Amino acid sequence: MSLNQLHKKLKEKNIKFLFTDYYDTIVHRHVHPNYVQRIWAKFMIRELGLSASIDELYFTRQESSKYLVGKLNKTTDEIPYNAIKAEVCKRLVNSNVILDENKNDFINLFEEADARAESQVQYLNQDVLDTLKYFKSNGGKIYLISDFYGSTSLFKKLLAHHGILDLFDGVYSSSTLGKSKHTGDIYAPILSELSINPNEGMMIGDNLTSDYNNAIKNGLNAYQLPHKKYLKKNKRNNFGNDKKRLKKIINTVYKTCHKNSAKPFTEYIVFYHVFVERLYATAKRKNIKDLFFLSREGQYLKKLFDSYQDFSLVDESQKIKTHYLKISRHAALQMSLKEFDEEPFTFLSSKYRDLAVDEFLLAINCSDELQTQIISELNVDGKTVIEDFFSSSIFESLKKNKTLKSYYDEHRKTSYNAFKVYVNSFDVDIEKNGISLVDIGWGGTMQEAIYNFFDCDIPVTGYYLGLGDIYDIQPKTKRYGLISSILPYTDYHDYILMANQQLYEQFSGADHGSALDYSLDVEGFVIQSHKPEEKWLYDNHIKAHQEEMFALHKVLLNTLEPVCYSNELMQATISKMALKVGLFQGNKKLKFLDTLSHGFYQNVGHNQVGISYKPPKIKRPMKFMINFLLTPERFFRYIVKLKPVLYQKNKLLAYITPMYLIYLYFRFNKYVRFKVLNRFFLLKYNAFK
Repeated sequence: MSLNQLHKKLKEKNIKFLFTDYYDTIVHRHVHPNYVQRIWAKFMIRELGLSASIDELYFTRQESSKYLVGKLNKTTDEIPYNAIKAEVCKRLVNSNVILDENKNDFINLFEEADARAESQVQYLNQDVLDTLKYFKSNGGKIYLISDFYGSTSLFKKLLAHHGILDLFDGVYSSSTLGKSKHTGDIYAPILSELSINPNEGMMIGDNLTSDYNNAIKNGLNAYQLPHKKYLKKNKRNNFGNDKKRLKKIINTVYKTCHKNSAKPFTEYIVFYHVFVERLYATAKRKNIKDLFFLSREGQYLKKLFDSYQDFSLVDESQKIKTHYLKISRHAALQMSLKEFDEEPFTFLSSKYRDLAVDEFLLAINCSDELQTQIISELNVDGKTVIEDFFSSSIFESLKKNKTLKSYYDEHRKTSYNAFKVYVNSFDVDIEKNGISLVDIGWGGTMQEAIYNFFDCDIPVTGYYLGLGDIYDIQPKTKRYGLISSILPYTDYHDYILMANQQLYEQFSGADHGSALDYSLDVEGFVIQSHKPEEKWLYDNHIKAHQEEMFALHKVLLNTLEPVCYSNELMQATISKMALKVGLFQGNKKLKFLDTLSHGFYQNVGHNQVGISYKPPKIKRPMKFMINFLLTPERFFRYIVKLKPVLYQKNKLLAYITPMYLIYLYFRFNKYVRFKVLNRFFLLKYNAFK
């Protein structure tokens, strides 16, 4: 845009005071002006944990503005900003969206959320900005006058965001003055206040009536900038929808992750990113002050959450504290052990029904020498796997063995005391606030152990990427799967997203070993062991994989922030991506999975190395096939493992397996069930349950 004519007029008229509009003059928006208030609603809901939807809060603000226009007999931009705040707040209190005692929190955040929403979608008009800077450098004074719904202080926040606040000698907002350029009554009081001769001033802006005609009527010189193309742009921004914008962003990431230069499976960052996004919203809604991320997957999840919070947080005083708690199922067993006769060994007995004596002794951290002594005293083969171990006579003999009992009692007390000191070192008032745990999933073994450690007195709540196995959930051990969950029931998207659980764990691996036990004699109170396979895998593959995912996470932060989507829309979008990720695995991905398998180590039970695949037990093939045709999502966790298994046995067979046909059937099945049959029949309650 050429502004030579403007420069010429400024010189010819000997202009000393330049008044300028803001929107479509100094800055433009990427979105329709009204969409900004939907983004504002998104931020308010997220930061305050409100129960309203984005649309509900947006329309509440819109209707509040219309009501005040009639009540105060003013235009929309002339309504006092505080009046809008008060009216919106009043309506939300009446609707039980916010409590009366929380009104101040809402009011205080209102302007900050507006500033953040506006700054997300604005970009500078550099040509106009250069003109203003040139005018200022030659001794001129510049004043901002805008018909704006917000306060002067909000305007200054936006100018500071763009780094141009010092450019202006004064800022005037129609909302603050109660007068507007649209009616023309804003100019006279400003000129009077500044004691400016109108002939020495010029108004520039894009609106013919507000910035040109009304300025001239008040004695000012005026210059109109191009206007029509921005009006057309705003009209175009009325089209499209959030679903398409969200789909485009996710597809862009997916395509980026499938370039030849990309590492395999880096698209998993989408699942991690959505998880920390939901974790943040959940923590705000539940007023959680501290989050404990459990090792080892929690190390990467904490990094992502901290990054998300640093980017999204509006009010620094409300920042959630995050802590990294080193624990494992193995270590959790040690510190939560009860007296031998009372300890149920719940996790071991449920997961590893059949055990050898040496496997059990290793599970409670007996040294090699002690294992040899106890096995010798029992006169058994320590390596022989015993069926139904915890109901066997050998286990009863173990409970009576004096050598084991002596070690066991000392061991559990030492571990208990060290873990208690370790938890206290985080300086969190867990007795008042309880403990909020974060982990990949899937059942809550460590959550149960920590709950039992504190004698079932302190609430221990689990927030997992995926929730699978159900334990005996108590009122004080609630748990939630934020990406997939079997509670309160499993739906279509849950089945798709909970497949390949081991990969969620692998891609979020840590740079340190597993926690084995707790001791007051070691720095940090945690005894750790890093298996060579794990260390090699992290150093050579996982570290670089996580760095690439983190870069994509940064992209998602910026691209998703100004998009107003619901949890339901996001769930459907990532479920569709998960379907493609699970079915379309080329040789590059299959080779990577094979590499990962060699570094996957289970530190409890049989201490298995490698990712295991358990095929479904098919007793009645015809019924199995019918069930698959009706509800294929229930079998997705097996289908995603088909090509990796075939790859290990026959690479050619893995290559020619028609996964695309399976993908098409999934899409066809979903369309028929949810778009066609769901509208006319009750089959969803029976055949498709």
